[in-house]
Amino acid sequence: MKRIFSIILAAAFCLCLAACAQAARDDDLTDGGDTSGGVTDGGGSGNTDGGGSGNTDGGGDADSAIQLTTVYGGKSVDLCDPFLREYLEEEDFQAQCDFLLEHEGEEFAYQNISFAWEGDGSQIYSVWFADNAAFEDALVVETAECTLSGGLFLPGETYYWKVIGDAPESESAADSFAVLDMPVRFLDITGAYNVRDAGGWTTESGQRVRWGMLYRGSQLNGYKSRPMPEEGIVQMRDVLGIRSEIDLRIPDVDDAGQTQNYLDAEAPYLKATIHPYTTLVEDFDSDDEKYSYYEPSAEAIRNIFALLSDESNYPVYYHCNSGADRAGSLTYLLNGLLGVGYDDLTRDFEITSFSGMGNRWRGSAESGFTDGIMSDGTSGFTYVAWGKMHELFMKYYATDSGLLSDAVENYLLNVCEVPAEHIQKFREIMLVG
Repeated sequence: MKRIFSIILAAAFCLCLAACAQAARDDDLTDGGDTSGGVTDGGGSGNTDGGGSGNTDGGGDADSAIQLTTVYGGKSVDLCDPFLREYLEEEDFQAQCDFLLEHEGEEFAYQNISFAWEGDGSQIYSVWFADNAAFEDALVVETAECTLSGGLFLPGETYYWKVIGDAPESESAADSFAVLDMPVRFLDITGAYNVRDAGGWTTESGQRVRWGMLYRGSQLNGYKSRPMPEEGIVQMRDVLGIRSEIDLRIPDVDDAGQTQNYLDAEAPYLKATIHPYTTLVEDFDSDDEKYSYYEPSAEAIRNIFALLSDESNYPVYYHCNSGADRAGSLTYLLNGLLGVGYDDLTRDFEITSFSGMGNRWRGSAESGFTDGIMSDGTSGFTYVAWGKMHELFMKYYATDSGLLSDAVENYLLNVCEVPAEHIQKFREIMLVG
C-alpha cells in the first residue's frame, strides 16, 4: 500500500516519516505539499544535500532513465543544527552556560535534507519514501519539479527513496540515507513558533519517550498576532495528524476568546489554565502573589492527565502563548514523570532561547546561572524561575529514591489528585523500549 500526497499550501511543506520500529498508528508516514506540489521546508538553517543540485525544470531526454543527482549511498545526514548539537551534547555546566551567553539571540531550528534528479521528460514525478527497501507502506509525493527537500524525518532511522515518472519505464534506482539520532525534533509550522516534538528523550530506565505523540509550542488562534493560516492548519492536522489541543492560557485574559479546537472544531479541546514555575508548588508561599501557589493549576493538571490517559486523543498539541513558560513547566511534569532527567529537561527548556521567543535560562547570568531565577518579572520581562521550580519540587516532593520521576508522581498524586491509573496509562502510551 502507498499513500500519495500532493497538498497545495501557501508556504512551508513538512515531510514526516515514522519508522516501522516505532509505528503504532496508521499515520506513521505522513506528508503535505507546497505551491508546486513539491516538498519545501519553508526555511531552516541549512541544507544537507548529499551533492548535486538537480534539474528543476522537469526536463531531460525522454528516452533516458531518471538519474538521481543526489545520492546518499546509505550515509548519515544530520537534521540538527551543528551549534544546537554542540549545546545538546555538552555535559559541562559552565560550558553550557557560556554557550547560552555566547549565542544569545541566535536561532537554531533544523536542517533540510535535499533530493534531486535528472528528469526524463515526465510531466509528473512520484517520489517514493519508505523505511524499508521493499517500499512497503510507502509515502509518495507527486511533483512537477526535479528537486525536493524536507526536514521532519525521525532521528535515528534509515529511509529509502526513488523517483518514478509518468513516461514508460520511467524509474530511478533506489537510494538510502540514515538520519543521525538526536533528542530534539524541531517543526517548522506556518503561523506557529517554538514548535517541537516532546518525544525523543532517553529516560533514567533506558526507555525512550515516543516521537509523534506530544507536541508543544505557541498559540494558534492569534492572541496579539495573526491567527494561524490554513496552510499551518493543514500541516498540523493533516500532516502531523494532531487531534487534541490543550490550551494552558487564562480564559478571556490572554487566550483571544478561544473555546474550541483551532485545528478541528469537532476534535477534543481542553482549556487547562496553569501558571508556571514556582506557582505549581503548593507548599511555596511568597510575599508576591505572582510567585506563589496558584491553586486552580491542580484541577487543570488533573484534567490534562485524564485526556492524556486516553490513547484515542493522540497526537496532542499543548501550548500557552509563546510555548515557553507554561508549556515548559508542563513539559517538566510530563517528561519528568516519564523519567527524563533534570539535565535533559533543562536542555529542552533552554532550547526555547534559540527559537526567537526570548531567553529561557535555568538561572540568571549575574549569578552564574545558579540562583534558579532568570527573571523575577519586574524588569519588563516575564517571570522565569526554572531552576527554582526544580529546587522546590525536590524539596517538598522528593521520595527516598531521590528520582525526579518519583517526586513528580508524588506531586501529581497528592497535590493534583491525579488518579494512579491515569499516570500508569500515560506511561504505557508514551514510553518505548
